[in-house]
Amino acid sequence: MLFILVGCTNIEDSISEEEAKQLVLNQHMEHIGTPSIVSIEIKDNAYFVQWVNTENKESGTDKVTKDGKVKIMFEARAH
Repeated sequence: MLFILVGCTNIEDSISEEEAKQLVLNQHMEHIGTPSIVSIEIKDNAYFVQWVNTENKESGTDKVTKDGKVKIMFEARAH
């Protein structure tokens, strides 16, 4: 008996934690200042990367998927 599972690979098989961090940093480098990574965790087969930019007072959490797409889940700006 042969079982074939399609689309069930772990995120670590497609993209590394370091690659996910770099994608998030690149996403937010267009703004004033340089962001830094606060934390990263895997949930629902995606990386959730928390970041902060102390220069422009922005922070947030982005989701990085297996195909390298970055989705802003939460973003805040202090006034």
